[in-house]
Parts: sequence; C-alpha cells; structure tokens
Amino acid sequence: MNFSQYYKALETELEDIMGQRHGLLYNMMLYQMGWVDQQGSPIHKTRPPDPYPLLSLLSCESISGTYQAALPAAAAIELIDTYTEVHKDVQNGRPEQYNRASVWWVWGPGQAINVGDGLHALGRSALFRLSNSEISAKRILQALEILDEACIQMCEGQYLSLSHQERFDLSIDSYIRMAENYTGALTSASMALGALVATEDQTTIDTFASCGLKLGIAYQIKQDINSIWGPGADTTVDPEILNKKKGYPIALVLNNSDMKTKRELGNMYYKRVLEPSDVKIISTILENAGTRQLAEADALRFYKQATSILEDLDLPTGRIKNLLNAAKHILDNDENQRQHTG
Repeated sequence: MNFSQYYKALETELEDIMGQRHGLLYNMMLYQMGWVDQQGSPIHKTRPPDPYPLLSLLSCESISGTYQAALPAAAAIELIDTYTEVHKDVQNGRPEQYNRASVWWVWGPGQAINVGDGLHALGRSALFRLSNSEISAKRILQALEILDEACIQMCEGQYLSLSHQERFDLSIDSYIRMAENYTGALTSASMALGALVATEDQTTIDTFASCGLKLGIAYQIKQDINSIWGPGADTTVDPEILNKKKGYPIALVLNNSDMKTKRELGNMYYKRVLEPSDVKIISTILENAGTRQLAEADALRFYKQATSILEDLDLPTGRIKNLLNAAKHILDNDENQRQHTG
C-alpha cells in the first residue's frame, strides 16, 4: 500500500511548525527527527515513517472523506512520539538509533531530556492549529485532554515496563496493562483525535479510541517479536533486551511453559548482566517453547478485535476498509515496526 501522499502532507505540516523555530535546541529536535546532521545541515531523512500519525489521518478520512483537517493532530502525535523516543534512549542507555548516534550520546542526557520536553510542548501546541480548520475551542480543549491523558498513560506504561526488568513473575495480565498504557494509549489517541476532527459524535470518537487501543496491543506484541526475531536480530542485539526488558514471548513462557523451560530462562535473567551471547540462548529457549507462533497468533487476535469494533459504525465500507488495511499493513511489515516501549 502506498501512503506517500499522507506522509508528504504531514511532512509539510511539520516543516511549517518547526520552520518557525531557530537555534541549537531546535536543531537537536530536527536531528532526532532525522532531518539534519549534528551540525544542523539538512540531510536525506533517516527516520522511518511513523504509523501513528497515519492512523489519525486515515481515521479522519474514514469519517469525513478527507484527511487534511487532521494534519495538526497527526503532527501532534508525531512530535509526542518523537519526545518519547528521546527520553527512552536516555532511560535505556541506547547510544544509537536509526543507524546513527542518539541525541543523548551526542549532546548529553541533560540536553536530551530538554529536547524531549521541548518536543512534548510543541506537540501540545500543534493542536491549536486545528483552529485553522474552524474546529471550535471546545473541541480543541477536548483534543488536548485526549493527548495529555495519552501522555500520562504512556508514563504509566513505561513505569510498568521498567519495573518488569528486575522481576520474574510477569503475568499476561500485567503485560497487557503495560501494552494498553503505552502503545495502546498512543494508537488510541491517534485514532480518537482523527475522529474528533471529523465528527462531534462522542460515540464515534470513543469507538475509534477503543479500536486504537486494541491495535496498540497488537503492535506492541509484534514489536516484541521483531526485537527478538525481526530483521537484523541475528547480527544486532536490541539494547532493551540486554537491559532485561521482558516482552510478550517471555511473558508467554513464564505463564505457559513447563518448569524446566522456566528454569532455563530464569538462569539467564538471574545473571547480573546479560551479554549478546545470552540473548541468543534466550531466543533459542523461546523458539523451542513455540512462543513465536503463539505471540504471532495473539497479535493477529488483537488486530481482529480492533476490526470488529468498527463494524457497527454507519460509515462507508470502503473508507473503513482502507483504514483497517493500513493498520494490517503496518502490523505485517517489519520495516514499519518502531520501538515504543522501554
């Protein structure tokens, strides 16, 4: 599927937002977005497309027939997602992202936190551009509430993810809560904002939000699968796994496998420090337990739950189909999977 028109329009919106800001702080933001090098010189963009703002645009289009009015909301989602990336790079000690040095690695963790905070503020302020499409002040305030609630939920999700690192009693329910509060919060907000721009019907907005929540869980499970078995996993170890991040395949083993398998996995995680060679052993344990296939099936199950949520809406079938096809394309294509948890 080709989403180039949506991404081009989003890029123009972001350029208009960022073009009003000048100085090293904003150069660091643009560096994180993959638009400039360390000296602030423009480069060929290095950051892969983000699926989250695309969901905003397609949600709006599925209701109203056009997506342009949702561009400020999509830009807000993009800026919020970028801020979380900066902060997680610091939290996880990740020195490289998208094949180049992370912001904190170049300018230090203090400046990286400042960059993340600035991107968060710009994301909120981007929503005020909705007034250009004659969106009422009341609805803009509602959009801000949706975005702010998603941000606090993502903080809760990151807290849960970090707390799981030193525990070995991760339940499926606890994992799902983490996924709902983190990736689910962002996908839910993305679709809710797109719907809010297109309609004042609260039931429709809530339905799109619920769909996004289920999609977020599916995306998170797929990202966890890719971090272990995705492209490049044979040659590059995900730093989050070295930090003892416990994704969905590990949760499956802890809850569904026999004691021998759990003991083998526990012997690895009880080590003070994980080495790249340890990650390969963990991957083999998970593979032998059949968790890759189970996790793939569960990701598809949550996707199907998301699709069923939209079935009762009185909207043109073709528009809804385009939205869900895009969501499935994002789920199935490894090159679009971006890491969103800590």
